[in-house]
Amino acid sequence: NGHDRKGVQRYKCNDCHRRFCEKGIFARMRFSKEIIVDALYLRSYPLSLRDVKRVIKKLKYIKVSHVSIYNWILKFAPKLIELAKKIPIQFTKVWHVDEKFIRVKKSKDDFAYLWAVIDSNNNLIAVHVSNARNGKNARIVFNKAKERAGFSPDILASDGLQGYKKAVKFVFGRKTKHVIAHFKKKGLIYNKKRFFISNNRIERVNEFFALWLHVCRGLKSFETANLWLEFFAVHYNYLMPHGKEEKVKVEWEQIPVIL
Repeated sequence: NGHDRKGVQRYKCNDCHRRFCEKGIFARMRFSKEIIVDALYLRSYPLSLRDVKRVIKKLKYIKVSHVSIYNWILKFAPKLIELAKKIPIQFTKVWHVDEKFIRVKKSKDDFAYLWAVIDSNNNLIAVHVSNARNGKNARIVFNKAKERAGFSPDILASDGLQGYKKAVKFVFGRKTKHVIAHFKKKGLIYNKKRFFISNNRIERVNEFFALWLHVCRGLKSFETANLWLEFFAVHYNYLMPHGKEEKVKVEWEQIPVIL
């Protein structure tokens, strides 16, 4: 169905009669999809938007503004998050949950709260940013984790927040054993074996969150905060070696083609 001003082939659907071009979601973008995806990749590391801009200029000899990089993340990060959900991860049935203080500009208090759920292999199952540290938001992050994993855990370790008790029963049911073990290990029988568990495992993940959030210097709203943290989770789960599987699970060069 003809070409656009840049010579890109256009097509027309015989059913809905809508026109589209072969570039897909990267249509009408000034920069190539490889540059855009590289910018997303660099920003998933503890690099500021301006640092990403400088790296692209140094390595690719292309000048792009930090505002454009920010807009690319808002536009394409949701696509990357949806793509990641289609790539299965074998989550274990022993989970850890914790919450930490972060800065969000539109928070009613001085601090907002970042909730994270991981499994015993250090895979991030779910993240959530909230205005309050209570049972209601514990239910939200548990529902996200249950939907992502497709099952309820056998054991869930947490700190002493009272809201977890009711949230565990409400979302996972009575079959999930809730263990309060913040720093000191607690022993229990699991799969007919003596098993020790504590929540120190998730504290290491929170340290990486803290490093990444330090570069952000705070988040502007809860909507963008949840997007940024889910975007980070994609990088952590699929591109960053951790846990027992010390290997990269997805080659980043494949992403522009898949998107």
